[in-house]
Amino acid sequence: MRTIASREGPRPYNYRHFRLRHFLAEGLATYRAEGVPPGALAPDFELPDTDDTKWRLSDYRGRPVLLHFGSYT
Repeated sequence: MRTIASREGPRPYNYRHFRLRHFLAEGLATYRAEGVPPGALAPDFELPDTDDTKWRLSDYRGRPVLLHFGSYT
């Protein structure tokens, strides 16, 4: 199993959540431009960072936000 680096040391990276059907459905939705249209209000969501600190989009409403998604694969 692969690991990812964190401040607490290496942690196992979980690939078990990956499903090909979800990947293909997302690709098709992107091709069909079914996402949030430009200029529309983004839906609120919450994501953890590498320290398990939760970040909620609505906490930054009215301020510029840059989302950078990376991959360890």
